[in-house]
Order: sequence, then structure tokens, then C-alpha cells
Amino acid sequence: MSRPPSGNGDLARGAGASAVKGAVLIGVAVIGGIFLLQRVNDSKASPSAAASTTPTTVKHPTTTAPPATTAPTTPTTVAGPVVQPAQLRVLVLNGSGISGQARAMRTKLEQAGYTNQPQANTWTGHQQAGTTVMCKPGLAREGVALSQQTALQGSKVVPIPTPPPPADSDVQCIVVVGT
Repeated sequence: MSRPPSGNGDLARGAGASAVKGAVLIGVAVIGGIFLLQRVNDSKASPSAAASTTPTTVKHPTTTAPPATTAPTTPTTVAGPVVQPAQLRVLVLNGSGISGQARAMRTKLEQAGYTNQPQANTWTGHQQAGTTVMCKPGLAREGVALSQQTALQGSKVVPIPTPPPPADSDVQCIVVVGT
């Protein structure tokens, strides 16, 4: 369907209007594309973090709350870099009532690479059966790795309780040696 030439500029106006509509459509498409790319590519991982072989779980905030009847869940993996044994600040406490148990455990952990430890101590007034590994929130992987050391095989891994055992505030994990 073509227009007959009328000589009054209708053809030029029609072409100009189509060009403006096309430019607006392209602009909307570009803005929409940018918006979608922003929504899809929200990862802020650096190239060095992407090269890590340690699995991590990233929790994104949600707008819906879980039902009140569900129990809280703990992620199996924790986001962030793994703290290496030599950098992990571990305190060994004696909860066995037998003198020297914490010092002996501290020596075994140093031999396994856990060299960032304050002096072993006795947890006065506390006695327990079995050895427990307690770590601050966010250090679950490190707690599991610590509990797998030969000297700690069979230890329970739990979060640090409230109130915490006697320790410096910079201690990340606590090993309580029991009977």
C-alpha cells in the first residue's frame, strides 16, 4: 500500500513519525535489557572468589516469612572464605576435672596446624562427658574441620552457648575436653 504523492509533505511527516516511533521503541528495548541484566546478574563475586573450590551458599533476602510452625533451619554451607587452621583462634578448656587434659589437647592441635591458640585453661566449675567443639556463628565449616582432627574424633560440634564459656572475645572456636 503506497501513498499517492500529494505534494503537501504528508509523506515526509509519515516517515519522520515512523523514525521517532522506532527510536522510542529501541530506547525502551535498551532500558528493558539493562534492567533485566541487572536483575539476572546480581552476583558480586570477584574472579578470585569464583576460582575457589570451596562450596558456598548465598542466602538472598525474601519478602515472605516462613510459617510460625516451622523449625529454624541451618544451612549446610556458609558463605565466605574458609579460615585456615593456622589463622583460626582456638581455645582449649578442661572440662574433665583431670589436670593437664586441656594442655595435652592444645599440644595435639598445634601439631595438626592449629597454632593460633592462647594458653589452655580450666573451665572452673564445669564438668562434662565427651569433648565438644564450639564455634562462633559463621564458622560451622571450621568447627567440623576441627572436630575431624585425630585428637578430636567423635567430638560434638555445637554453636557457642549463651552465656559463653570463659574466653577472650577474639577466640573463634572453643574445644572443651571432657572425661
